This record gives sequence, C-alpha cells and structure tokens, in this order.
Amino acid sequence: MSPRIGLVLGGGGSRGLAHIGVLQVLLRERIPVDFIIGTSMGSIVGALYSAGLTPDKMIEKLRSLQGSQVISLNHLFSARARQRTLEEWLEANLPVKSFEDLLCALTVVTVDVVEGEEVTIDEGPLVPALLASSAVPGMFPPVRRGDQLLADGGVIDSLSTHLAYRLGAEKVIAVDVYPPLEHENLWVDPLLAMTGLDLPFSLLGSVDGQTPGIIASLWRSSRVMAWHLHTSRLAAHAPDVLLRPAVERMGSFDFKDFQRPIQAGVDEAERVLPALRALGGG
Repeated sequence: MSPRIGLVLGGGGSRGLAHIGVLQVLLRERIPVDFIIGTSMGSIVGALYSAGLTPDKMIEKLRSLQGSQVISLNHLFSARARQRTLEEWLEANLPVKSFEDLLCALTVVTVDVVEGEEVTIDEGPLVPALLASSAVPGMFPPVRRGDQLLADGGVIDSLSTHLAYRLGAEKVIAVDVYPPLEHENLWVDPLLAMTGLDLPFSLLGSVDGQTPGIIASLWRSSRVMAWHLHTSRLAAHAPDVLLRPAVERMGSFDFKDFQRPIQAGVDEAERVLPALRALGGG
C-alpha cells in the first residue's frame, strides 16, 4: 500500500510560481499527492491544482495578473483595490466555489492577527479563505471571518510542514520559496524586496554603508525573527523531500517574468527526482 503523501506549498508571493513547475514534474512522474497544505501563493496554486486545473492551464490563467492592479505603481498603496482585483480574478478562474468541491483535499494556512494564532481552513467558501491566506500585511488588508481577523499565514510561518504530519501524512514533500536571510546586502529596501520594482524612491533613509536608517533596521529585525522561526519549525518538522527552487533573488510581487520561477521549480524537482520517485514507490 502506498504511503499517504502530503504536499506543502509555501508562501513567497511571485516566487510561489515555482510550485507550478514542481507540479509539472509530479504529474509527469505520476507521483501521487493525497492532500495539499498551502500558505499565501502556495494556497492559490494549491487551490487551482486541487480544482482540477493542469499546470499549463494555471499558467495561462495566472498570466492575466501581469500588469493588473494586484501590483502596480499606480496602486502601490491601495491595498483594498489590489485585494478586490485578486478576489475578482479568483472568482473568475476557480472552477469550484468551496473546499468540498475540490478534487484533492486542501488546507490553507492563515493567522488570526488579534489572537496571534495560526488558523487553518479546509471547509466552506474557497475565495475568502485564499484571500485571507494571501493577505500579506502592508500589501493586502486582513480578512474578517466571524470573530477572527485573518492575514497571511506567513506571518507565523510560510511552510507549515507540521500540519502535514498532524493531518496524517506518512510522507511529506515541501516546496520552500521563502527567501533566505541576506548576508551580503543586509540593508535591503523593503519595497524593492517585496515588489522587485525599480522605484523612484526608497524607504531606507540615510545609510552610510555601515549604519542603517530606522526603517532598514526594522525591516532587518523582522527578517531575522521570521527566518529564525522558519528554520526552527522546519528543523522540528522536517519533510521527507525538501525542495528549494532558486528564486531567492525575485521580489515577492515581481510578476514580470513567469517562466523563470516556473523553470526553477522544474529544475529543483528534477534535482530531487530520485527521492520523489522513491516516495511514490517508483
């Protein structure tokens, strides 16, 4: 009997397009997936796949986001306008409306920003759950769900391998597209890091090469905290196969080039193909 395999698709904005490349290889190799856990972009790709869309069809539909209000200089500070655009896109392109109608079980990860707790959603309307899971603070507003105020699951951790084991996975495949902590250029402009855009202004403040500005210091501190939590949780709940596509130099909202992250996903899946085949009994 084949082991129960859980696929964990991490958050990382446009870097999450690499998930599509990984899925292309999994389908080609007929490696079974029993359920998917997705965070942020991982939840969106996971939903499209679980709804029955092929990777090629996903690419076709996602291309319509290029140049949209989801990320553009004209709407850089209009979080609600971007979220409405994403909501309309999801409504138009998802062939099903609820978790119960999906062909493959899906759990999406969010965070209750009031209680500071991880919240998982695996039932009910699909689009509100995806909007919550992808509600990156500062880029999209949180989503209300009953008494909860939900935001991107990556606020706590972008790769929830622990949930895969909790849900009964005997083998876990995890695709990590979270950017590693910078060691060479410590004082990255947060807007550049998120958008990948060549902006006509900076949030860094004055930097003399050694002493950062206030915003640069705060951004670096948040990155250190997030990276520490990310690596600690991953070590505590290590997957059987960990894929890290080479997308670390991409901005989270840089949707100019689809092919590069998708190909990075293919390349990484090819690199670990013997381990993937072993999971599927091949």
